[in-house]
Amino acid sequence: MTTTAGPSAFIVIKAFCQHLHFAHFVPAALALATQHGGVVLVSRSVHQVSVLEPGSVPAHLWIAEFADRAKADAVWAELKAKGHIASLTQDIVPVVLAMDGVPTGLPDFIPTRHNVTPPESLLQPAYFVIEGTGTDQARMDTYRDILLPMMKERGAYYISFELGGSVRVLSGAWSEAIFAISRWPSLAFAHDAWMAGRYQKDAIPLRLGIGKFSVLVAEGP
Repeated sequence: MTTTAGPSAFIVIKAFCQHLHFAHFVPAALALATQHGGVVLVSRSVHQVSVLEPGSVPAHLWIAEFADRAKADAVWAELKAKGHIASLTQDIVPVVLAMDGVPTGLPDFIPTRHNVTPPESLLQPAYFVIEGTGTDQARMDTYRDILLPMMKERGAYYISFELGGSVRVLSGAWSEAIFAISRWPSLAFAHDAWMAGRYQKDAIPLRLGIGKFSVLVAEGP
């Protein structure tokens, strides 16, 4: 799929079922996404997903990108109609979210695919999935003043960033204020940023005590 100049659309699935159920879901979901011109960015079982933020809930992770919301909605409708989503439901209903991609025209200090050129690499990219709620905007702004340059330095950028209002909950429960997906050139780049002294010592303390966050990271397929 060639990404359009405007915002694309995403479906994000976090499932908590047995591995076998998720393994059966993956090829069916890939076929439907491809049929509608989508690209599966992440399709990883729980043991292939790293939990970075303390308190984050481990999950199977599936993320697909589509040219627009209509195509994403069509895939979601078929996933439900054909029973693929139901197959992921055991004790816990999967969390399925839909959101738009990052639009054009954002300030240049925000790393997006329009102003960041990733380094050339034969490795699979990796994706952070960040969810949470902050209660002190000034400290969160200072936190981002550290994080955003670190992302650009490593060729990383946001492909989706929602401040609550535009996230659609298709299944399960979700009530956070922030949802973001960032793309990194590789898993090594992602882990390097997370473990960097500047991030661990300067950035993370800024958001401690002012909210609750979940951070998962996984390689592309």
